[in-house]
Amino acid sequence: YPNVFAAQRQIVQAAGVRGLFTGFWPTLLEDVPDMAFKFAMYEGLRELHGKIMHRTSNPQEDLLIGGFSGCFAAAATTPLDVIKTRMMCAASSRPSVTSAAASVLKEGKGLSGFFVGIGPRAISNGINTAVFFMFFEALRVYFKNREAHLAVAAEARKAAQAARLERQQQQQQDNFLLVEYHEGVPQPLGASLSTSHTNVGRKRR
Repeated sequence: YPNVFAAQRQIVQAAGVRGLFTGFWPTLLEDVPDMAFKFAMYEGLRELHGKIMHRTSNPQEDLLIGGFSGCFAAAATTPLDVIKTRMMCAASSRPSVTSAAASVLKEGKGLSGFFVGIGPRAISNGINTAVFFMFFEALRVYFKNREAHLAVAAEARKAAQAARLERQQQQQQDNFLLVEYHEGVPQPLGASLSTSHTNVGRKRR
């Protein structure tokens, strides 16, 4: 096909709109295990790295671990990618998964025919995955640090609020002056030597 518009037009004319979705199931069956293999291998290798090095991995090591994980996932799912590609290249004839797999076997290469292009696919996927996981770890560290800063800020706000409330209570107490009433006349506490007729009370300043 010379371009995407010509491909769309010819596929729709030959196989209808359904032809545009040729290879959907192999794509789904490829992408789901691909992501599962990537994350499983990546987390497993990071855990192994931590046990051996007794520290977390740095960005350069995340890049290498991610690249290896991507290569492994791509190699493991290459047969599904071969079937998907065969179906998409012959989309106008509306091939099935079975017919695409049969066409690979008819070439006489046996099972090795399902691993055609494994090298370039592993390298391409490895590079993409390496960059992905490097940024993934950077974002994970950023959000973890941000969460820690927010927790510290929340504790600081609580402490400041408690201190402010304590100061307000202290100010309210300071606004009262202890006085004694001698014959109905308020006097400072201790001003009268006789307290037989004295009532002690509080009076707001």
